[in-house]
Amino acid sequence: MSNTETISKERIYFPGIASSAFEHPLDRAALEALRRTPGLDRLLKMLSDWGMERFLRAAYTGDALRVSPRQCSRLYRDLREACAVLDVTEPELYITQNPHPHISFFGMHRHTIVITTAMVDLLSEEERLAVIGRELGHIKAEHMLYRTMALLIAEILANTSRTILLPGMILTEAMLYALLVWFRRSELTADRAGLLIAQDGNICVGALLKGVAGSQKLMDDLNIEEFVKQADVLDDLEEDILSLYYKFSLVRWQTHPFPTYRAREIKEWEKSEIYQKILRGEYARENTEAGKRVCTACAATISNTTFRFCPECGAPLDPVHVQHDIRRN
Repeated sequence: MSNTETISKERIYFPGIASSAFEHPLDRAALEALRRTPGLDRLLKMLSDWGMERFLRAAYTGDALRVSPRQCSRLYRDLREACAVLDVTEPELYITQNPHPHISFFGMHRHTIVITTAMVDLLSEEERLAVIGRELGHIKAEHMLYRTMALLIAEILANTSRTILLPGMILTEAMLYALLVWFRRSELTADRAGLLIAQDGNICVGALLKGVAGSQKLMDDLNIEEFVKQADVLDDLEEDILSLYYKFSLVRWQTHPFPTYRAREIKEWEKSEIYQKILRGEYARENTEAGKRVCTACAATISNTTFRFCPECGAPLDPVHVQHDIRRN
C-alpha cells in the first residue's frame, strides 16, 4: 500500500459540508458590503460577456500540462484526496513551468486550478495537499466570480489608467479597492479549508513559510513558531498614525493579506471550538432546498443561500430564506 493510501484512511472526511461551516467572519462581512456596491450587477454581466475564461482555458490547454490519472498521477491523487475530504466536485488541474512558487484558480463555468513547478518542488506531499485544499476552499465558497472581476478590473486599470477620465478613474478605483478588501479576506476562508484538508496547522503554516522564504538549502532550518510570532511584531508597529498609514499603503492594492497574519489566523482557528466541532462531524451541511435553486440564465445550481448573483454567469438570483441543517454524523 502506498503512503498516500495510508494517509487517506487516517484522514477525517466532511461529507456534505457547507462553506458556511468554515467561512471567516471578515470574509462574510466584506462580501455583504461588496454586494451593495452600486453598478456591480452591470459589471458582472460585462465580465460574463467578455469570455475571459475561454481565453485563459485556451492558453493553459496549449501551454501547460493537464494533470490526470495518466499524467502526473501522484499530483492527481492529491487533488482527488483533497476533493474527497472537502466534498468538492473535482476541478481541472494544470501544472506550468515557472520558477515562482504559486497556485491559483480560475473559471466560472469550468473550475480550474493552476500550480507551478516551483510550488510542486518546494512543498512536501502534505503541504501540497493543503495548498490544493485552499484553492478548493475558494471553489467550495463560490469565490470565482468576484475574484475574477477584481483581477480583471486591476488589469484594465493598469492598461488604461492614462486614458480614463478622472470621474471614471475614481469610480473604478473605488470599486477595485472594495473588491480587493474582500479578496484578501476570502483568503482567510481558503486557509481554513486548507486546514480542514491537512488537519494539521503546522503543515499549512509550513507551506506559507516556504512560499515566503523557501530555500532548499534552508528547508531544515525554518521555524514555524517564530514565523507566527512575526504577526505580533507587526501588530506592535501600529503604535502611531504614520505606522498605520504605511501598513495601509503596503496592503491596499494587494490580493493577499500578510503571510504572518494568515499563519496566526490558521493556528488560532486550529485551537477554536468551531474547528474541533467540525472534526467531530458537527458542521453545517449544504441545504437541499438551497441546492434546488437554479439560475435561469445559465442553469447552474446555486447552493450558497446568501448569493444574490449567480457565481457562474453573474445573473441576478431570487433570494432563498432557509437555514442550514446542522447535525452529527
